[in-house]
Amino acid sequence: MKNTLKMKKTHLIIVLFSLITFHGFSKVIPSAAFQVKVSGKGQPMLFIPGATCSGEEWQASAAYFSQKYQCHVFTLAGYAGIPPLANSPYLNTFKSELIKYITDNKLKNVIIVGHSIGGFLALKIASEMTRDLEKVVIIDAMPFYAGALNPAAKIGFNEQQAKIMLTSLEKMNNNQLKSYQLAIAKTLCADSSKWDMIAGWGSSSDRKTVAYTVNEMMGEDIRLEIAKIKVPVLVMAAYKSVPEYIGFTKEYVEDTFKQQYKRCTTCTIIISPPAKHFIMYDAPDWFVSEIDAFIHKN
Repeated sequence: MKNTLKMKKTHLIIVLFSLITFHGFSKVIPSAAFQVKVSGKGQPMLFIPGATCSGEEWQASAAYFSQKYQCHVFTLAGYAGIPPLANSPYLNTFKSELIKYITDNKLKNVIIVGHSIGGFLALKIASEMTRDLEKVVIIDAMPFYAGALNPAAKIGFNEQQAKIMLTSLEKMNNNQLKSYQLAIAKTLCADSSKWDMIAGWGSSSDRKTVAYTVNEMMGEDIRLEIAKIKVPVLVMAAYKSVPEYIGFTKEYVEDTFKQQYKRCTTCTIIISPPAKHFIMYDAPDWFVSEIDAFIHKN
């Protein structure tokens, strides 16, 4: 009887220790600004997805890197079915909460990997944080995307433009929105097996969050701020020829990115093999091998 009680007590202690240990690590993880999944052990790698995308965007990447690193995979509030934030501005809240996540969890030597709007957030974080970061990887994002499209683009959040975009999205029923997102997915990803998944994330995203985050990014110019970045940054620019646009060449893409990043002295720009915006899907082997080489480079 005593042995039985002793075994039960020991088992209870083990269970309680496991719960306390897990809770001790995860107690600061909950945030209204995102959901996060953690896998693997070792140096922390934070993966921030693009606009409307789920953290599942990083499924293959996290599976690969979690063999040697502790992967923190985020889905931002309002994207891919995650409840939205109550109020805007959204991007600055995401940035502040991601920095808080790093500091509250006492993460050191952090590697941040950001795609699209997630890459823009990664640049904002790296421009502000003076410690705890080791390296940053930016996938097909720029410090002033609107300026790359239009040299005369105005700086500042255009709420009227955001409201127009929101009205357009709200006029669509769910089926129409899914079709709209599917058309977008086809322009951004060459891998047809991923189109429906990407469109599903887009159609399940909060419409106001989508309209406002896109326009917040388009109106913000951080080309001067990235001069403050002290850690090495790898910028992966997507390039795939488009026959109907003769002027859209590899040289054009490279020059555009160099102009955008010219004030970042720690930035290295590389151009992808044939790939659209979702480089991780269109050139997966090249994608992980380049990040691997960058991480291990002294």
